[in-house]
Amino acid sequence: MIDKMIIKDLVKQAVPDICAMRRHIHENPELSGEEVETAAFMAAKLRSFGIDVQEHVAGTTAVLGTLKGGKPGPVIALRADMDALPMTEETGLPFASNFPGKMHACGHDGHMSILLGAAKVLSQVKDDIPGTVVFICQPAEEKSPVGGAKGLVASGVLDGVDAVYGLHVWPALPSGKIGVLPGPMMAASDHIRIVLNGKASHAAMPHKGVDTIVAAAQFLTAAQTIISRRVNPLYPAVLTFGRITGGTRYNVVADTVEIEGTCRTYHAEAQDAVEAHLQDTLKGIDAMYGTVSRLDYERGYAAVRNTPQQAAFVAGVAKDCFGPDVLAEIDEPAMTAEDFSGYLQKFDGGFFWLGATKAGHTVYPLHNTHFAVDEACLPVGVELMVSLALAKMTEKA
Repeated sequence: MIDKMIIKDLVKQAVPDICAMRRHIHENPELSGEEVETAAFMAAKLRSFGIDVQEHVAGTTAVLGTLKGGKPGPVIALRADMDALPMTEETGLPFASNFPGKMHACGHDGHMSILLGAAKVLSQVKDDIPGTVVFICQPAEEKSPVGGAKGLVASGVLDGVDAVYGLHVWPALPSGKIGVLPGPMMAASDHIRIVLNGKASHAAMPHKGVDTIVAAAQFLTAAQTIISRRVNPLYPAVLTFGRITGGTRYNVVADTVEIEGTCRTYHAEAQDAVEAHLQDTLKGIDAMYGTVSRLDYERGYAAVRNTPQQAAFVAGVAKDCFGPDVLAEIDEPAMTAEDFSGYLQKFDGGFFWLGATKAGHTVYPLHNTHFAVDEACLPVGVELMVSLALAKMTEKA
C-alpha cells in the first residue's frame, strides 16, 4: 500500500495546477453533447500525465484514460461529468464563463479538475499501483432523461471494471466535508409528457366543443392526490408539472393542451404506482370531459444508491484520510438526480457528496447563476478519489 503521507504531499503539490485547470474549464463551458473542446482539454491533460487516452468513446465526446500500475490487480474507475448548463453566469468571478448562456452552474468544473488532479497524483506513483485506474470523462450528465452514463455502460467499453467511484460537489455542506449515505442518495428522475386532445369551438358555444383547458385543470388537481393518497407514504415521491401550453385564441375553446413534468422517487414501487395512477387519472378525465389523452412516461435516471457496504467503505477511507470530523451528518437523501446510478447498477463502487461552500459565504444552490465551487474543497476530493481507488485495489486483490 502506498503511504498516505506520500499521497497527501503529492496532492498538496498539485493544488496550483488543479485550481488552474478548474478555472480554464470554468471559463469555457460547453453544453450536453457539445463538449468538444472540453473533451480535448481533458484528453490532452491526461496524456501529459503519461496516461493512455481514448477519445470519441462510444460515438460521443467521452474520453477514457487508462493508467496501468506497476503491479497486476483490479481495475478501478473514477468518473467526472463534463457538461455545463444553458445559464448566464452572475458570479462576478475573474474567470467567469466566456460564453453568455453557458455556465458551469452544477460544479462539473470541480469534478473534472478533481479527476485530473487524481490522474496527476496517481501517475506519479504509477509503479507502486497494484492494478489499473480508468478515468471516465463523461458527457451529457445534464441531458435527462437519457444522460451520458447509460450509453457508456451499454457500449461495453467499461466491461472488466471492478468498481467505479464518483462524487458531486454539494453547496449545502461546508467546504471539504464529505457526505455519504447507505441506500438512496439521489432520486430517480422520470420525464412526463401528456397530450389532451379535444374539439375546438367558439367560446360562446362551449357545449359544441371539448374543452381541454378545463380538462387539464381537473387533471392537474387530481394528479396531486396520487402522491398523497395512492403511493405508499413510506416511499417518498415528488410529482411536479412545470410546463403547460394550450389554446390558440382567447375566444376559442382549446382543442389541445400539452403538459410536461417530472416524477422523482427512490423506490421502484413508488415509480410504478405514479405511472399507473397517472394513466388511470387520465382515463377518468377522458370519461368525464370527452377528451382523448396520451401519456408518455419516460423513465430516466435510476436512483443513486450505495449499499451499506459501499457507504461504509467510502466513509472509512474518508476518515482514514482526514479524521472522523470530515464526515458531515447527513439525515436525508436529495430529490435531485444524477446519472451516476447507471454505473452503480452494474458495477461495485460508491458515490459521495463533497461540501463546496466556504464558511460564512452565501449558500447558492446548484443550477443557480451565482453558484461557484470553493476551490479549497478540490484537494479533498482529489485525495479521497485517489485513496478510494488504492484502497479498493487492496481490498479486491
